[in-house]
Amino acid sequence: MKHQRLIRLFSLILAFALFLPLTVSAKAYPKEDEMTSTHVAVINADNGFLVYQKNVSERIPVGDAARLMTALLALEHFEGRLETKVTVPTAATRGLEGSAVLNLKPEEEIPVIDLLHAVLVAGMTDAANTLAFAVGGTLKDFIAMMNAKALEIGASDTFFTNATGMASAAFTTAADLARIAFYAYQNDLFMEICSKRFYTVAETNQNPAVMIYAKNPLVMTQSQYYYAYAEGMSAGYSKENGAQIISAVSYGTYPYICVAVGSKETNGTVGGYNEVKNLLAWASYNFAERKILDTSKILCEMPVRAGRNIGHVLVVPKKNVYAFLDVDTDLSAIELHESLRQKKLTAPVSKGDVVGSVTIVLDGEPIGHTDLVAKANVRRSTSGAILLGLETFFLSPFFLVPAAALLIYLALFIYKHHKKPAKSIPKNRRSHAIKTHETANNKNNHQ
Repeated sequence: MKHQRLIRLFSLILAFALFLPLTVSAKAYPKEDEMTSTHVAVINADNGFLVYQKNVSERIPVGDAARLMTALLALEHFEGRLETKVTVPTAATRGLEGSAVLNLKPEEEIPVIDLLHAVLVAGMTDAANTLAFAVGGTLKDFIAMMNAKALEIGASDTFFTNATGMASAAFTTAADLARIAFYAYQNDLFMEICSKRFYTVAETNQNPAVMIYAKNPLVMTQSQYYYAYAEGMSAGYSKENGAQIISAVSYGTYPYICVAVGSKETNGTVGGYNEVKNLLAWASYNFAERKILDTSKILCEMPVRAGRNIGHVLVVPKKNVYAFLDVDTDLSAIELHESLRQKKLTAPVSKGDVVGSVTIVLDGEPIGHTDLVAKANVRRSTSGAILLGLETFFLSPFFLVPAAALLIYLALFIYKHHKKPAKSIPKNRRSHAIKTHETANNKNNHQ
């Protein structure tokens, strides 16, 4: 079961990495003019389709995404042994002034599971650094792992320089944040942890037990931004860069993830939080999976040689094709682009034999693809088999090469034996002609 889940996850990640941003046919977001977030991506968390985008390719600060990546790598590294206790190195607690910390002490021993909660629930930077050392050995090696993982999941325009997301030269894009969030969403434990409103970190050899609370206001009931349907990922704010909000919902038919970056506080309110709520609700009600091609649809018929009482076979799609579309999409505008492997088939033909493929196109963009197959069996006739065998023989090298050689030989033979020799004057006639010519000359001289 675990093996199958990993295969499905890899397939989803590969598809998403290859196709984002792959937009669906969509109507405009009605509140776009009111939006304060400068970089936005809304995706379907099942299939990775991007249903809304705004400046998704422009580079932005990494922010909390660094801690998300740190937690993801730690979850994978310690999978099945999250109760493992790790020792806090002195370097993990340095240079973190002004950030949220768990107040870890050098040489403190603490379970990985508690560190993960400290990072994903409360955004604590000393916990992130401690995980980085535990996984990578050194911060340098762990940062290399972060960047390698980003490339692996398709976040190719992201560069990490630390495990905390604190001020640095690190960068990413809204599209890459969506990729990272999509990857994280497939990990059930990750989502379970980052959706918690609070957590108790157990007593350690150097610190008493402590209750920590969610940094993400979307999951906090007492917050003005509380959203009952939110599955928290992360939220952060800085005066310089504004908000960076990553959240998900799954109350509708499909789960969605929203990334909203750049909203600044105005009159005590950060508009990005309400924008995330509205975008997630809008996506949940405005897109659906729709059947765009049915296996019963006859797309064409192909000639069949040597068939028993049948000269053609119908061609149909191998499978039903679905596409994730705006619910108001006019399906009559869909175009089918068929490609057949050959012009004719030769019996016998089996039902389901692949004969080509079809690409479904809407507004100039491909939205689906499947193989084309024969709809029925076609048996070979006896007479047809004989004629086909003769045809095959006469067109084969075993016949054509000797036949060509024979034709060349005959041509040379005919040329050699029917070539007419050039006319020549017999010797006695040639002498007579010379004498006659000389006599005529002598007569002229005497005159």
